[in-house]
Amino acid sequence: MKARWFCLAALLLIPGWLFAQGRVVERTYVSTDKDVYVAGDPVWYSAFCLDAEKGTFSPVSSIAYVELHAPDALVGTSKVALSAGRGAGRLQLPGNLPTGNYRLVVYTTQNKAEADYDYTGIASKTISVFNVFSNERVKDGVEVVEAEDYAKLVAEKASVKPRMTGDVKPGTDGIEVSWDGNSLVLRNPGPEVITMSLSVWHDDGFLTNANPTIADFVRGCRQVGPRRLDNAVTPEYEGEIIRGHVAGADPEAIASLTGRYAFISTPSDKSDVYASPIDPAGRVRFFTGNIYGNKEYVCEIEGVDPAFTGFIELESPFVGAKVAAAEPLKMSASLREPLRRRSVAMQVEQRFTGDTLLDLLPVRSNGLFGTEEVVYLLDDYTRFPTMEEVFIEFVKEIRARRWGDRKRNIQVRLQDRTDNMFSQDTTLMMLDGVPVFDQQKIMDYDPLLVEAIHIYPNVTFIGDRSFEGIVNFVTYKRNLPAFQFGNSVRVVDYQGASWPMAFTGELLRAEEGYPDYRQTIYWHPLLVLAPGQTVSIPCKLPDYRGRFRVVAEGLTTSGTPLRTATSFTTE
Repeated sequence: MKARWFCLAALLLIPGWLFAQGRVVERTYVSTDKDVYVAGDPVWYSAFCLDAEKGTFSPVSSIAYVELHAPDALVGTSKVALSAGRGAGRLQLPGNLPTGNYRLVVYTTQNKAEADYDYTGIASKTISVFNVFSNERVKDGVEVVEAEDYAKLVAEKASVKPRMTGDVKPGTDGIEVSWDGNSLVLRNPGPEVITMSLSVWHDDGFLTNANPTIADFVRGCRQVGPRRLDNAVTPEYEGEIIRGHVAGADPEAIASLTGRYAFISTPSDKSDVYASPIDPAGRVRFFTGNIYGNKEYVCEIEGVDPAFTGFIELESPFVGAKVAAAEPLKMSASLREPLRRRSVAMQVEQRFTGDTLLDLLPVRSNGLFGTEEVVYLLDDYTRFPTMEEVFIEFVKEIRARRWGDRKRNIQVRLQDRTDNMFSQDTTLMMLDGVPVFDQQKIMDYDPLLVEAIHIYPNVTFIGDRSFEGIVNFVTYKRNLPAFQFGNSVRVVDYQGASWPMAFTGELLRAEEGYPDYRQTIYWHPLLVLAPGQTVSIPCKLPDYRGRFRVVAEGLTTSGTPLRTATSFTTE
C-alpha cells in the first residue's frame, strides 16, 4: 500500500511537458442491449476503451463517463469502471422523457484534456425512446409517417449490410453464433481471445438507428491522428478523481486550512474512505479506486474548530457536452400494439424484478486497510454500557488515555512495531467506515449499538495522510445511528460507478409464476472466448413468442473488430 501511494505521488510530480510525451489518446465505444426503448427502461451498455493510435485496449483510464442528451438538455448520466479498457454499466431512463431520439455520449478524462474534442464523433450513438404515458415529444424531433411507409423503411434498413470500409475490416473468422432451440451456441474459430458483449432482444418491428458498428469505430480511431492535450488534467489511472472545494467560509478562513486534510467516506462496513490535502485556494482532489453505486458521501475536514462554518462541496465530473441533435424519430400508428407490449414489460420488470434477478459481475477490490485485522464481535462477550468498560474488559489492542482537557485519546497496540507498543501519534477512529476525529465522541457512543470492532494494528496511509492504526466501530444498522456530526460535516448524494451486471434470465428459472414479458431476454456485457472455444449459453425465453435478434460484438486482443448479427423465431 505504501509503495502504491508513493509511486502515484511521484508520478504526479513529473513536469507536465514530460507527462505529455506519449500520452495516450483514447476513444470509447459502447454497445447497448438494443436500440429502441420506452421511458423507464434501463439501457444496458458495454464499454470498449481504445488507444486510438494503436487500436488496442487502453491501459490508462479506469473510469469513463456516459451522458444521455436531448437536443437541448442533458437528461441522464452514468459512470463505468474500466479494467484494461473494458467495462459495463446501466443507465436508467427517466420515466418522463419525451418521445424522440437521444444521443448517448461516452468519454474519459483523457478526452476532457483534448482540445476541441468532438463528443458526437465516433464515440457516440443514437437511441430511440418512446414515452407510452405521455404525448410529449422532443421539439422538432418526431416525424409521423403512414404505416405502409414505416414498414418500407424497416425493410430497407434490414436489407442493408453493416458498413465496413477503410483499412479495418471485420475478422475473417468472425464470431459463430447459432440457436439450438434452448441455448445460444457461440464459437471462436480464430487464434486470439475475444472480449465481447452479447444481446438477445425481441425484434418487434421498430426502425433502428444508423449507428456506427464497432468496425466503423476502430476505423475512425485510426484516423484520429495527433491531438493537443491539456497537461493540467490528471489521467484517472486508479479510478475516479473526485474534485471539490471548501465553501461556506471567507477566503481568509479557507486559506488558513492549507495543509489540513479533507476526507470523504461512505457509511458502511467497507473501506471506502479517501483523503486529500487542502490547497491555498481551498481545492481538494480525492484519488479513489472507484466507488460503486449511488451513495451518500460524508465530507469532513480534519481538526477544524467546531464553530467553523465551511464545508467540502463536491464537483460534478460530467462536462455536459455540446452535442449535435439526432435525426428525428419516425413513428406510425402501426407501433401502437408493440408499444403497449413494451410498456407492460417495463412495468412488470420495475414492479417485480428490481435488482434481485440480475447477475452481479466481478469488480476490482479496493482493500484499503489490508488483510491484517483483529475483529471483536461484541455479542460474543458480556455487553457493557460504556466504551471505556468495553476497552478495559476484553479489547486488549485498545487503550484510552486522558489528556489535560479531560478528553480521551484512544491508542492501538501496533503489530509492525518491534516493541509492540501502543501508538503515540494519531490513531484513526471510524464509525461505520466514517472517520471520527473527535475521539471523545467515540468514548461517549453507546456500545450497545455496535455489532463489531475492527482493529487494523499497523501504520496505514489514506492518500498521503498516515495513521498509527485504525479502529472501525461497525453498528448493526451500518448507518451511524444516533451519531451527531459537527457543523462543517456535509452528507451528500453522489453518483458512483455503475455496478457491472448481466441480465441472463438464469435467476428467473427459480421464480414460479413470474410474468415474464422481457424485451431484452439476454444481456452479457463482458463475455470472453478463448481461441477455438465453444460455449453453450442457456437462454430462457419469455412467456410470449416471436422473432428475436441476436447481436455479438467485440474485439480481439490485437484490436480486430468482430460483429455477428442473426435472429431466430419461436412459435
